Amino acid sequence: MTKTCEHCRKTFECVGYQCWCGKIGITEEQMDWIAARFKDCLCPVCLQQVADGVLGPQSSNEMPHGT
Repeated sequence: MTKTCEHCRKTFECVGYQCWCGKIGITEEQMDWIAARFKDCLCPVCLQQVADGVLGPQSSNEMPHGT
């Protein structure tokens, strides 16, 4: 199914959870951050940015891990 990313507005193909999005490695905190801001999926690029800490709770709160 073709969807539009709620963050960047680009279209992408979604085949449901357990496709590419299930393999990126999003933490529970990151998933909560996404769920609080978006109603639907993010594209692979934006989701990877969340996983990498470029976009999401780490970038906005600047909280180091393990403290």
